[in-house]
Amino acid sequence: MPETSEMTEAGTSSRRAFLKGGAIVAAPLAVAIPGAAIAADEREARLRRLEDEAAIRALHQDWLRRVNARTAADALFVDASAAQCLDAAVCAIAPDHAAEAERIEIAEDGKRATGRFTCLIETETRLLPENTFAQMALAQGGGITRTSERREVRANYVKLGQSWAIATIETRAV
Repeated sequence: MPETSEMTEAGTSSRRAFLKGGAIVAAPLAVAIPGAAIAADEREARLRRLEDEAAIRALHQDWLRRVNARTAADALFVDASAAQCLDAAVCAIAPDHAAEAERIEIAEDGKRATGRFTCLIETETRLLPENTFAQMALAQGGGITRTSERREVRANYVKLGQSWAIATIETRAV
């Protein structure tokens, strides 16, 4: 019997050692799991922000296409009256790739955003028939002068459900 009691004591101590060793190994895992959950939340928030930025860029590009085609952009705006945001003389807008990169900032709540885009804006002005040269140009179907200048387009966006819409848009001198 003495062998049995020695085996029991030895078996118990080795089980205790195994359990202690398991607890030591599992402790970092218990700490790592909440950290992994936080990292997953951060990745999800970053992915959502990147998707929102891409949607805003696509909305901005759609607005530029409509301005350049001189078609209605009312559907892109929260309020259709805000769609008439440009001077009637504007005939084309192009991104200025040589300028500072675009900036899109999404609010903490994820429901509002602002965008700043440097663009080249082309305007047309019809000559007034106040001199002979202007009168001749108008008679021949011309009489329009075009100018181009670098301006910053500033837009405010609002998220409606799962999509973005333009709240306001304006241009400013750079």
